[in-house]
Amino acid sequence: MKYSAIQGRRPCLLPCDQDAGALLLRSLLGAAGLALLVTLLLSISGGTPAASAEPPRLRATVAVVGDTVTLGDFFEGAGALADRALFRAPDLGTTGPVAAARVVEMARAAGLAGAEANGVVEVSVTRLSRPVEATEIARLIAAETLRRPGHPDDVGIDDVVVTFDEPLVPQPADVRSTDPVRVVSLSSAPQTGRFEALVQIDQGERTDRIRLRGTIAETVQVTVLTRSVMRGDVIAAEDLRTERQPRNHLVAVHAPVDPADVVGRQARRSLRAGQPISASDFARPQVVARGDVVTVVYRTRALQVSGRGQAQQPGAVGDLVPVLNPQSKRTLHAVVVGPGLVEVASPSAGVATLAKAETR
Repeated sequence: MKYSAIQGRRPCLLPCDQDAGALLLRSLLGAAGLALLVTLLLSISGGTPAASAEPPRLRATVAVVGDTVTLGDFFEGAGALADRALFRAPDLGTTGPVAAARVVEMARAAGLAGAEANGVVEVSVTRLSRPVEATEIARLIAAETLRRPGHPDDVGIDDVVVTFDEPLVPQPADVRSTDPVRVVSLSSAPQTGRFEALVQIDQGERTDRIRLRGTIAETVQVTVLTRSVMRGDVIAAEDLRTERQPRNHLVAVHAPVDPADVVGRQARRSLRAGQPISASDFARPQVVARGDVVTVVYRTRALQVSGRGQAQQPGAVGDLVPVLNPQSKRTLHAVVVGPGLVEVASPSAGVATLAKAETR
């Protein structure tokens, strides 16, 4: 049995001798039945005939990543012609206008039937870019510096500060690039920290090279004072801050100091504001001064004896200091337990001879 196509679209499921078949159907089903059969055949083969495609619609704003603007960028529904290039794209990171009438003219010349402006007067075309910031370039220069010999092992990329001589505005790079920016060459003088670098920016169809100059400094994190303090001053939290300072500007590089370990301690010497500090600059606050008259306590489980003595050295809570019995002129050692109060660290015969001893 042979089959033919109706209007070149759908296969005809009727016999090829259509006159005989049609007469037979009309006789069996009548006109109404034939209409019903045609409806059923159309539903089986995909429904109603396809509606005509909508005409291409021109966009008022276009964003592209490549160096050309295509029919598909300009028009919705460009179909098979979507990849056809019409114009060169603007420079990276910039926006340029183009007259809608010119776009329609070019589209029709390229074969896009039905191209219309649809009320659009001007098309704004933006070429997207990936901005390369100064911080990113500085980090690449710092990494390149650390790859060279002669740097301490404990210096990381966050310890290197790169400063440019001139402000560096963001540089546009191709958003498709896997290597948008790289350091082509770098020369530096370790004694002065001066450097000169040649940096390359990938801008798609071309590359841009910029020459940069500045300084490189290896830094360390230090804790500094926000105010000058005198010997004996007790440090508060607001007296301290942390910052990074160039390593070569420091007389000595101390171990990092946690500000929390210094708060509440007493300065051993005078220190100026902004000066890096070390743990050895501070001690527990002294609650007993040399020459102070202190209460000396001796305790057992059953007995507590107290008397008076004179401290021979200053001391903080927990310090062991010598204490003179003014009556016997004997010296014993006691632990400072509070302001003006010491306690004998171990049994001592000297306790029994304290003047004005009393039992509690």
